[in-house]
Formats: sequence, C-alpha cells, structure tokens
Amino acid sequence: MSRDQDLHRFIDALDKAIFQRLTPGSAEHDLARKIFDALKIPGEPGQQVDQEPLPAHQYLHKALETARSGPADLAAVADAFEALAPRLNWYRRKGSESAGPVFAEGHANTIIIGTEGLERRSDLQIGVSLLAPHIQYVDHHHPPPEVYLVLSPGAWRQEQGPWHEPGLGGIVYNTPDIVHAMKSGDHPLFAVWCLDWACCIERR
Repeated sequence: MSRDQDLHRFIDALDKAIFQRLTPGSAEHDLARKIFDALKIPGEPGQQVDQEPLPAHQYLHKALETARSGPADLAAVADAFEALAPRLNWYRRKGSESAGPVFAEGHANTIIIGTEGLERRSDLQIGVSLLAPHIQYVDHHHPPPEVYLVLSPGAWRQEQGPWHEPGLGGIVYNTPDIVHAMKSGDHPLFAVWCLDWACCIERR
C-alpha cells in the first residue's frame, strides 16, 4: 500500500526532527522508535470532511512562521505540515464548552494519522494542537504515553508540578494517564503530538 506523498514528507520530516532531539535509551526515545517503526507500514487512506475554520485558525500562519524561525529541521516540519493543513479536519476538545468560551474559541486540534486522520489506523495517533495567545489548555490525561515536538514558545505542566518551557524544538514526554496541560503566552502555541495506542490494545 502506498502513502500520500505530502503525508510521507511530513512523517519523514517529523522523524528526523524528533530523533535529532532524543537520547537513545530514554523512555521517550523508545516510544518514538516504536511509533515510527510502525509507520513504516502505511495505513488505509482517510477521508476529508468539509468544515468551517475554527476561530483559532487565524493563528496558524503566525505559528508556522515561528516554527520556521528555528533550525532547518523544524522549518521542514512546518513546511510539510502546511502542505497537509487544508485537508485536515480540525476540532475542539470534547466538552471544551464547559471550560468557557475563551478556551473553546482559543484552541484547535487535528489528527493527521489515527482513526480520524488522513491515514486511518488504531495503533497510534499523530496530531497537532494550536492555541491562541494567552490560552491555557485544560488538564487532561489519556491511557497511551505521548511525546510532543514543540514548535513554538509555550509552557507545559504535569500533575501539580511547576510550569516549564521546553522552547522551540523542545520535547515533552507524558507517561500513561499522567495529568498534563499546556499554555501559550504572547505567541500562539503549536506542537505535534504522537501517542502509542498499541500499548493500550496490548494490555487488553
């Protein structure tokens, strides 16, 4: 089975950028290696759904400009993502209205690869989160472990720990079910996340 050329370009750029920043033998390295090894076998093509842009979309261009201001490998991820962006299905976090209209209108997520992505598969997810300036994402958790490639300024927190700023090109690793959140400052927050759902299937 062949893979869409733009999607292949994005996966290749993301692979190079992430592994440039991971320490071999670390938990986050092992997680990323499992995910990208699985991606060597393409999944089924997904479907695009026509939808109206979310309010947070107005910050995507600026977020991509920020990513391109970093090292060349991050710029390559931004360029590859921009080619995919018009085909992606963006959504608000389920139940986000309960956190108030500022959060509901100030964030947008999309799944690039996963059950609702451009490539359908249940063993992993790769997606993106975009936050408008001065937005805090709600505390949340999920069964699979997760690794982020951060493409903007912004801060992350785990459980009740202190906020920390990974910086442009930083890596954030979340263990299974750990409560975590992120927030933007004066600039939009833009990050790619990779989740290993296969580990959850294996535990069933």
